[in-house]
Amino acid sequence: MRGSLVQLFTKRRWRHGFFWVCWVLGFTFIKSFGQASEIYFGWFSYYLVTLPIFVVHTYLVVYLLIPRFLNKKHWPIFVALFMLFFYGFSVIELILSNEFIFVWYPTGSMVTENYLVPGNVIRSGLGNLYIVLVFLASKTVRSWYMADKQQKELMQVELMQQMEDTISRVQPMMLLFAIDKIDDMVKASSSDVTRAIAHTSELLSELMMYHEENNQWFSREIELVKKLVNLVGLLKNTKPEVEFFISGDPVKIDLPPMILFSLVDLIFRKFENEEIMPELNIEASGFSNMITIQMLSSGGRDQNESMDECMQTLVQFEKLYGGKVLISHTKHTYGCSLIIRRSSVQKMNDTYTETNAFDVEKPAAG
Repeated sequence: MRGSLVQLFTKRRWRHGFFWVCWVLGFTFIKSFGQASEIYFGWFSYYLVTLPIFVVHTYLVVYLLIPRFLNKKHWPIFVALFMLFFYGFSVIELILSNEFIFVWYPTGSMVTENYLVPGNVIRSGLGNLYIVLVFLASKTVRSWYMADKQQKELMQVELMQQMEDTISRVQPMMLLFAIDKIDDMVKASSSDVTRAIAHTSELLSELMMYHEENNQWFSREIELVKKLVNLVGLLKNTKPEVEFFISGDPVKIDLPPMILFSLVDLIFRKFENEEIMPELNIEASGFSNMITIQMLSSGGRDQNESMDECMQTLVQFEKLYGGKVLISHTKHTYGCSLIIRRSSVQKMNDTYTETNAFDVEKPAAG
């Protein structure tokens, strides 16, 4: 929090400094355009010496009078203080200019004796007021831009949330996978087409109902995963080997909804063209608030090929739940293990001999 405030102050300081530098150089150029170099130096000295007057006057109006009196509709106090600052800073600027700057530095301006007459003070004050209005306009434009940018970012976040909700509700990739397999079953004149359609419709209906539930218990998601396993077994005519091990109360498992379902569905779709799908051992722990998935490939694959498939699955999974979970992956002879926890939980000490752990928000090095 403190670092953010320091960074904000630093950015504002540089932004304001840039504004005042541009103002000094810009008005120096306007006043001395086409004149000799000493005139340029004279006006530059004038704006540099009087800069504190303009800065104090501007900041008092913008950051004191407007927010504390004008915005709160204290009209008499605002008008009185505004006129006091208007006249007072104009007098100070005239005294400093005529008694010192125009005497010491050549600007081409004539020093008059009665420079503090009300007419001169008002004319000088109008010039000083110009910079206040320019600063206020710049501040207003920036505030509008930042508000518009923030609104667009909020709309983008809301759109992403709606997309995530839609994906979680409908599971389009799972549905397309089922439709493709049912189409293959129709072409093969399978007798299980009707059952496959019914199972797909039932699972999709239960996914939508689960999404509408106020309490999306993890135990309910496990039941949905089991139905997905049955559906895939029906679609491929070979039921995947999936074992579930539940320890503690699954209600206490606090993970993003549909995370286990999405991972299992991703694995099934990745191996949809394989005759033998990998064996899955799923352990859900209510004690440690995490899930562990062992993905064991068939014995016909070497270790490197199995690990590559595991890592490809992990990369795809990161795209779905990046920033929401912390994943530890561990190599095995025929596959890997994935341990999934909330990203805010401290990293666990793995008991495996060779483990790589990384936050899905930060890609693994090298």
